[in-house]
Amino acid sequence: MSGDWRCDPRVKEMDPKKIEFLEDLSEQIKRTPKSRMMSRFLAMSAEAAQKGIVFSDQETDILAGILTEYMNPQDRGRVEMFRMLSRRMGKR
Repeated sequence: MSGDWRCDPRVKEMDPKKIEFLEDLSEQIKRTPKSRMMSRFLAMSAEAAQKGIVFSDQETDILAGILTEYMNPQDRGRVEMFRMLSRRMGKR
């Protein structure tokens, strides 16, 4: 997993707790088999909620970029669909 996401100017504006969460997540993703990437993405949401961490849409874009970097195209498409549905539900 590339550390390039840490250079993104949006990351520098995040709460340090969120950055720490993303760094931990990045390390976990390195050890996650590609076949389990989607389940890792879903588990990440639960972990963040347990820690009281809520990401804005912009922050979620960064997070999705980290997670999808190593996903196959099919899983990447599923994540994008999940994100689209989440945004629609959030606007209600």
